[in-house]
Amino acid sequence: MSKSILEIQPVGGVGQIGSNMTRFIGENTNIIVDAGILFPSEDFFDINYLIPDLSELAQDPPTDLVITHGHEDHIGAIIHVIDRFPDITIHAPRFAALLIRKKLDYAKMSKKIFEYQSESILEFRDFNIYPIHVNHSIPDTFGLLIKDKKNRQCTLMVSDFKVDSQSPYEREFDFKKLINLSKDCLTRIILADSTNIISTNLNTPSEGMILPNFKKIFKEDYDNIYLTCFSSNVHRVMSVIEAAKESGRRVLLYGRSMISYAQSAVERGLMIDSDFYTDQASLPNKKKLVVLLSGCQGDFRGTFRRVAKGEDTHFKPTAKDLFVLSSKSIPGNEKKISLLENEITEKGIDIISARDELIHVSGHPGRNDLLTVYNHFQPDYIVPIHGESLFIKKHIEFIKKEFPKAHPIQLSNFDQLSISSKLEVTLKECSPLQPILIHGKGIEIERENISRRRKLATTGSIFISIKTDSLLKRKVQFEYSFDGLPNSFNSNREDFNTLLSNELVGRKIKLLEKTADEIRIAVRRYAQNLLGYKPITIVHFV
Repeated sequence: MSKSILEIQPVGGVGQIGSNMTRFIGENTNIIVDAGILFPSEDFFDINYLIPDLSELAQDPPTDLVITHGHEDHIGAIIHVIDRFPDITIHAPRFAALLIRKKLDYAKMSKKIFEYQSESILEFRDFNIYPIHVNHSIPDTFGLLIKDKKNRQCTLMVSDFKVDSQSPYEREFDFKKLINLSKDCLTRIILADSTNIISTNLNTPSEGMILPNFKKIFKEDYDNIYLTCFSSNVHRVMSVIEAAKESGRRVLLYGRSMISYAQSAVERGLMIDSDFYTDQASLPNKKKLVVLLSGCQGDFRGTFRRVAKGEDTHFKPTAKDLFVLSSKSIPGNEKKISLLENEITEKGIDIISARDELIHVSGHPGRNDLLTVYNHFQPDYIVPIHGESLFIKKHIEFIKKEFPKAHPIQLSNFDQLSISSKLEVTLKECSPLQPILIHGKGIEIERENISRRRKLATTGSIFISIKTDSLLKRKVQFEYSFDGLPNSFNSNREDFNTLLSNELVGRKIKLLEKTADEIRIAVRRYAQNLLGYKPITIVHFV
């Protein structure tokens, strides 16, 4: 069997939108691209985020981590990667590098980051990586062209991109460089973004198309305009600032992440016009403002939610104000945002969303944009990534119909795609590892404990404490409490006391574990008869 010159293995980011991480392994090279987090669904209880399982990587530790851009689903797990692989070398674009350094400072960690630009070449023993500038919803985003040293095979990874030739903020996708570098390769593989494969927009609109609508809206006769968008979308913030200035409105950045991203963009030199306020106390007055709110996904502790619900200390929107929702809901967040829209409407406040005006555009490719990239790169193999399972399937169908000269390959997380020295491409299906759950101060929590949290949340609990030495007496002493149970259950305390007293008669100190288990069963059976379900019951001897 021919020896592999390159192995590609997604560790996260396929069959899901988030936790992006992919291994690229040569004979003497072992790197990973991106280290992202996955935000939890509503079914998780106080989980901050999920990260890929790194245990398989630990068997053959990667030497380098290459970051494509600064979104959380690509850099959010970097602290965990460094903690697991402290000797790893990190390469990142300048804006992403700045965001990563702030993460490290917050975590009280230190790590050198090697910055790369469009002109850079990342040299490894088996292959070189050439950054290819692409358009996206955060500055300094790159595709990566991975070429073997003999220039026979190349792999293009474009997990997040769009094709935007009209952006006023950045140059367009660097097709010229891509074509020049790949023209002599005998085999070409592309790993491509699937996020918008089912979108009705065949071509994703340009970020530049939003600005005229902002200008029109901001000139309307509203007192304050509360606008929410993704904090990382620096170009969107720049459009807001320009439109506000033209309409005579001041801009206040409101929310920690909104301020942090904007200040980072100023520091990086991306945002030349920094004519905005970051402290409401410094405003001359609070009229005719555009208040840029973070938390556009309706996050529980987010600024948008707090202001929309009228719970903010400094801003109480009225019917004279306007809300502008310049973002799209991430799958799973639709209900949260809908509830906030209803609350705003019930206060008599107008709302303009992307349903009404072109005030949001995606950072991902439509189907025609994908074809544009395919026609420029001319891949032999296309691997859909960065999408939920449905998106991956639809992308495969799209390739078969619209670009049949290429072979579509359906990968799942942890599958291995190998390119041999004879340029033969083979797929090995592997069992996926479940993502790791992170909560609190970046602490891993086991799934069985989340299951227990779910039971506590859905069934309530009964806590019983029994004084051990009272088992030797005629009357056993105990205390108990109910949590999350109906008040009607609390009214049956006399019956509950009788139940416990009867269960404890004649119990022996030597058999505490058996006693605790039998009492737990009896109490749960009693609750089942009254409530129709069995609360979590915990018995302690003290």
